[in-house]
Amino acid sequence: MVRSAATLAVALLALGAAPRARAQEAPRPSLAGHTFVSTDLVPDAFVRSYVRSVIGYAEATSIDYPPLVIDGDTLQVLNGSLSYATLGFEYQAMLRNWIATRIGAVLVSRLGTQGSSLANEGVTIAQGYDFGFLAKLRQTPKSMLCGSIAVTNQTVTIVDVKQFAEDVASGVPNARLIDDIPTVRSDAGLRLAWAASPTFGVTLLGEGSYGDAPRRQERTSWGWDVGASVDYDAEPSHGIPMGVVFGYRLTSLPGVTAMDHGNSSQTVLRIAYTGKRDVVALDMLGVFNRQNAQATAIWAGGTAFSMRIYF
Repeated sequence: MVRSAATLAVALLALGAAPRARAQEAPRPSLAGHTFVSTDLVPDAFVRSYVRSVIGYAEATSIDYPPLVIDGDTLQVLNGSLSYATLGFEYQAMLRNWIATRIGAVLVSRLGTQGSSLANEGVTIAQGYDFGFLAKLRQTPKSMLCGSIAVTNQTVTIVDVKQFAEDVASGVPNARLIDDIPTVRSDAGLRLAWAASPTFGVTLLGEGSYGDAPRRQERTSWGWDVGASVDYDAEPSHGIPMGVVFGYRLTSLPGVTAMDHGNSSQTVLRIAYTGKRDVVALDMLGVFNRQNAQATAIWAGGTAFSMRIYF
């Protein structure tokens, strides 16, 4: 089934890349004189062809961990830290002026970088790809509404030192230090873009998903994501090919944790060079997240470099 889906994705993307006659329009998303500056966190609401890549890193420091209790013995631990890294690639091809198909691949890792955090958090690596469609639902002179559907095939690899030690101490047969959890999820959502003025734009996102849970304790689960971004384009007012955008996203199902402690939120401040067909951006990331072994959320901050080319 996965191989058939991948074959279909390649065929549709090849079709989207084939030469075709279409009305002349700006390569980058624009409405009412405003050219939108999108983020990877809150995707844009336009049927366009583009290729995108991103690499990023974030770190959370000074995390206080409680003592470990293994087989009745209490082990005192110190403060720890966590590091997050991401590498992603996406290709979207416009099939018609109202529908596009897309495929993306992503690798996300979370690592305890000190003894205490490594014992509590271990190592988590999530890797996989997603394939879907984006369709135009309604357009006005200043707004664009699109709907999206997608299927995600992902494997979450967890190195859980704490759980392994507890299982060995308790005599659990076939205790595993490394656990691979395959997941397949489907999602659908809406994206709305609004050109408030030639210099400012707003993008809204709402998605729901269902499928395999990224944890062994659950078989299936529902999830949701909401997000918003506000962007500023300096080209109309100052003639400078620069843009700034602030984005926020809230998710109910963090993807790189073996525990579910609630919602996780992310923010991004992007400063970008905005050419006619390309966007080169530096992102300042902030994650107020529960993707850790604690019941309370922690802050993580970092940077990312992203490049997007429209054609």
